[in-house]
Amino acid sequence: MSELKGVVKGLDCANCVAKVTKSLEGVSGIEEVNINLVSTKLLVKYNTEEVSEKEIIQTIKKTGYKFERGYKQESFFNLKKNTNLIFFIIGLVFLISALAVDYSGVPHFHPLFYIPIIIIGGIPIYKKAFNSLRAKTIDIDLLMVIAVIGAMIISYWEEAAEIIVLFTLAELLEAFSMDKARQSIRELMDLTPPTAIRLVKGRKHEIVPVEELVVGDRVSIKPGGRIPIDGKIDWGKTFVDQSPITGESKPIFKKVGDNVFSGSVSIDGYMIIRVTRMPSESTVARITKLIEEAEQQKSKREQFIQKFAKYYTPTMVLIAILITFIPVVILSQPFSVWFYNSLVVLVISCPCALVLSTPITVVTAITRASKNGVLIKGGKFLEALSDVKTLALDKTGTLSSGKLKVYKIEPLEGYTEKEIVELAYSLESHSEHKIGEAITELGIENDSRLLGYKDIKVLPGKGIKGTRKGTNYYIGNESLIDDIIGLEYCNLVCEESESIVSYVLTDEKVIAHIHMSDELRKETKDVIQSLRKIGLNQLIMLTGDNEQVASKIAEELDIQYESELLPEHKMEIIKKLRNEYGSIAMVGDGINDSPALAISDVGISMGSTGTAITIETSDIVLSSDNLYSLPYLFKLSKQTKTTIQINIFLSLLIKFVFFTLVFLSVAIPPIGSFFGDSLLWLAVLIGDMGASLIVILNAMRVGRKYKKLVKN
Repeated sequence: MSELKGVVKGLDCANCVAKVTKSLEGVSGIEEVNINLVSTKLLVKYNTEEVSEKEIIQTIKKTGYKFERGYKQESFFNLKKNTNLIFFIIGLVFLISALAVDYSGVPHFHPLFYIPIIIIGGIPIYKKAFNSLRAKTIDIDLLMVIAVIGAMIISYWEEAAEIIVLFTLAELLEAFSMDKARQSIRELMDLTPPTAIRLVKGRKHEIVPVEELVVGDRVSIKPGGRIPIDGKIDWGKTFVDQSPITGESKPIFKKVGDNVFSGSVSIDGYMIIRVTRMPSESTVARITKLIEEAEQQKSKREQFIQKFAKYYTPTMVLIAILITFIPVVILSQPFSVWFYNSLVVLVISCPCALVLSTPITVVTAITRASKNGVLIKGGKFLEALSDVKTLALDKTGTLSSGKLKVYKIEPLEGYTEKEIVELAYSLESHSEHKIGEAITELGIENDSRLLGYKDIKVLPGKGIKGTRKGTNYYIGNESLIDDIIGLEYCNLVCEESESIVSYVLTDEKVIAHIHMSDELRKETKDVIQSLRKIGLNQLIMLTGDNEQVASKIAEELDIQYESELLPEHKMEIIKKLRNEYGSIAMVGDGINDSPALAISDVGISMGSTGTAITIETSDIVLSSDNLYSLPYLFKLSKQTKTTIQINIFLSLLIKFVFFTLVFLSVAIPPIGSFFGDSLLWLAVLIGDMGASLIVILNAMRVGRKYKKLVKN
């Protein structure tokens, strides 16, 4: 089994994708065809014994599209590449000239002057219609050609010319809207510079393509320079603008040991970073891949619309035929009147606006969300989120920062707080445990002295021991107390249950309690209130922490909770909540959240703190640690759903109005005389082009008014 990868040039709508897909699937030896409308990427899996690569490319060309190995960015207004624009301009100029001459009363003006417009302006439509016939499909291009021929048969030359120009404009609008959607992906790709300055032993530096970098390489970043790849700072410090990746509006201070993302900008400092991810696995590469894959994940509504459109067009063609056949053949009505009306029905049968109503809206929402640090893996997840009324949230790393902080020190046996901090800080400086990090951070904040210890020894699962001036000092947990002093003391003092406690002791006694807690994020309370206002009635915290810790946080946030949970318990609770409340979403960041994320209707992971498996399992990724992304996401999903519903309603309403006018213009003479011979070109102007333009403009509104909701 071999693969052919590349891009298909000229794809503007779902019909185009369907045409190419159908043609390729009809070729013997082709096993699988995947085409992405947004990125235009093509993947064909085929058997080399039955079909060659050359034959596959030739099949694509026969459908009227071009195949290229790689994507080349071209302006929509490049007349050399976009020949359809040239034909439209020629047709429009000729049409305006012909109409001006016709309506100015110039003697001997002949309707056949419209023929050059029909011939030249219609070349793009005729080519597509011919390719549709070869692909054995009925699409809008073929219907328009039939309508133009029909208009000429009954000598409606002006209307035929107007159909050509207006329909070409409608097609260009569709192409332009898709180009705008693709531009968002190209902007992401452009975030990563093509080259990097790699430091090499024995030489100062060398400029290399980013693709040549490997994990472990050291890369130099100048002030104001864009970071080419994901890495960790080896030397230097600077403020970094991460807004293109995470949506954070303020620059973040970065120092040695901190991670940096590709696509970010070093603002004011020089630094050297060590590459931690291959170019194909960088943050920008992953975001780009997620957005491209998202278009393939059709929502239920989009799948329904595409199926509906598949049967809608042939049905409308049949109705158009019957509109002429029944009145003329059976009722002996005038041929020209009813044939004209059937042409109007044929023109308004174009499903473009209907088919565009969902994908353009979804793609706009997904790309806008990505710029605000929210990666949505498909329209179906965005749609599902709009119906969610119950949200489950992990505690550690989601509602809380996941980082321990010392909030109270209890010195005993005559020791001062300053002495305890110095003793504990000096011992924990030899540890890499989270508890040790919290105490070390406290020591640094207080400018505490680093005391010298002899015989430093890490006691696995218990704590650390060190000797100073002949006295053994320890810092650790209850097990350490049990080993050194005895269980009796532990039973008396170890009653703290709402925080993590480290004990400082000697061989004879405990000399201090150090209390730490995993603090709530500063934005958590605001976010919980915002989610309630949006309409999320059921908010529940799921945590592996003990009952006392969980109840304290739940009470502070005024939400439900379940505590002391293992991964399988979280999964069972998600099942139970779904049965009780319906659709449910889950937010988490750790490996233990993965089963619950996978089973929920929509799984949302924290991108910066989230593990690789969690991000892979989830349906939506918050690429920054910012919880304000949650209310933004829910508001975006609801706006997207509303916009799609409005687009579908408007596109069907416009067609229904014209369909009704066809019969009213015959049944009620005043209406017929009011429209006269203009109903046909109005059907193209409003029923096709107008409807498509309304749908596109409405779709482009999605996410704009919410773009500033992600706070820092």
